[in-house]
Amino acid sequence: MHKLSKRQPLPKPVAVREVLKGLMKPLDWNNLGQRSRIRQVWEAVVPPEMLPHTRLLEVRRRELLVEVSAGAWGQELQFLGPRILGELAKAIGPGIIKDLRLRIGSGK
Repeated sequence: MHKLSKRQPLPKPVAVREVLKGLMKPLDWNNLGQRSRIRQVWEAVVPPEMLPHTRLLEVRRRELLVEVSAGAWGQELQFLGPRILGELAKAIGPGIIKDLRLRIGSGK
């Protein structure tokens, strides 16, 4: 026969944001907000018909790395590059992203 121990009271609920803060370094938390702003700008500037053919990968050495499903989409993005970079500078600050780097991949 097992003796049932008294159940410990449940802790108060904690906001998801607080849990994430505990798991992530402050720099990661800032990057999460930055990535969100980059995605918002991307979705606002890139034409809707192009969005399914692109995938934002990362920011490295002040470059936004983007995967495109075909070379033609990459060419279109090159034409949009100055506008995209201008809007990103307004949203996240000047000089944080200075260039787009495109690579051809699956787009998924």
